[in-house]
Amino acid sequence: MGEAQRCLDGEAYLAATIVMGSMLEGMLLAVLQKFPREGNTCTAAPLDQKTGKVKYFAEWSLSDMINVAYEADWIDLDVKKFSHSLREFRNLIHPYQQMVMKTLPDKDTCEISWLVVQAAANDLARKLK
Repeated sequence: MGEAQRCLDGEAYLAATIVMGSMLEGMLLAVLQKFPREGNTCTAAPLDQKTGKVKYFAEWSLSDMINVAYEADWIDLDVKKFSHSLREFRNLIHPYQQMVMKTLPDKDTCEISWLVVQAAANDLARKLK
């Protein structure tokens, strides 16, 4: 959280958004590692094309994690939808995405993104109790 705040204070809004997206991914990964069977048995769990088996968590995208967390009832629908929005802005780390979207995060984007991280943390905390 401190790193995201330093980015915000420095008006480095793209960096702050990337950090918040990483925070979301880290929280989801932590819950997946605590409850691997639940995550791996979801229909949204990504499969290896060659073997048909569920991929290792290291190979999952943030999108995969969000979808599985929703299917496993770890996060609510609102958090799922807003998390995908945060993921899209986090993907602006790629210059091509910046060209395609023709936008960059601003202070308002960061404030919204922080609310998404907080909501995800609240939902995931419910699972961890």
